[in-house]
Amino acid sequence: LAADVSFTKTSEHLREMLDVRVAPETVRSLVEAHGKAMTRFQPKDEVTARTFGQASGEVEFAVDAGKVNTREDGWKDLKIAVISKREAGEPTTPDQWREDRLPTATATMAFARIAPSKVFRRPWPSLLRHLGVSAFAEIHALGDGAAWIWKSLDRALSGCGQTLDIYHAHQRLSQCAQAIFGEGSAAATAAFTRACDLLVSDGWAGVCDWVAEMLSLDDVTERERRRPITEKLVGYFSKHTQRLNYRERLASGRAIGSGVVEGQAKTLGLRLKCRGARWNRRNVRPMASLVCVRNSVQWEAYWTLAS
Repeated sequence: LAADVSFTKTSEHLREMLDVRVAPETVRSLVEAHGKAMTRFQPKDEVTARTFGQASGEVEFAVDAGKVNTREDGWKDLKIAVISKREAGEPTTPDQWREDRLPTATATMAFARIAPSKVFRRPWPSLLRHLGVSAFAEIHALGDGAAWIWKSLDRALSGCGQTLDIYHAHQRLSQCAQAIFGEGSAAATAAFTRACDLLVSDGWAGVCDWVAEMLSLDDVTERERRRPITEKLVGYFSKHTQRLNYRERLASGRAIGSGVVEGQAKTLGLRLKCRGARWNRRNVRPMASLVCVRNSVQWEAYWTLAS
């Protein structure tokens, strides 16, 4: 219960459902103790390691960050990683990628903490080896455009495959199209649709082709107005030229979005950012561990050992 709702609500639910009266502070004490135990348990869990070893599919490593309100420092980044295995779905073409085509992951685990990126990434190699990953080339990483994500992947998991999350890429294209044609306009929608098609079909070359189209007009004044807008877009995508391999990923039935980690970020957010919540910083990681374990293959394994 406490992985989903506040300690006060947990206390109320226990009373209503089981006629068990436990004060919210007692709930907090018990839950935080288990959270700390889960933090230690997660990277060493042998059951999870066996599950991953036996699961089939490509290893996906998705990284993101959410926010949590701490008593000491206010709002801080909560870095999140999800490791999963997923079998290939049906191969598809760039014009059909939005269809539901991916099978459910065969194994998943997640972890999160407030930490500098170099601290957060430090355990990645050993954890992946514990899960049976023998070479980083077996891993495919997905994330948004945050520089710390790709720097961490290059440093900690050198040689892994990398793809920029398609939805974040689309967000950048949408912002550019609306800046050129006006927010909510039919012209902006048409330009955005065209940009998306070119991006998914041709990656970096597609972005360049779309920018060229946006600047191929005779009106010098309008062209120069658009130029700084498109230059900003080019500057963003130029950092990810090797991460725009959408056509190849679709053709092999693989993921091109980091939705799994964004879903985990939302799940963590629902618990850690509930109304009025402010956390002692030392308790954030145990609570994040609780939520991550609760929503993964590690839940049953933890309680088997705890009992």
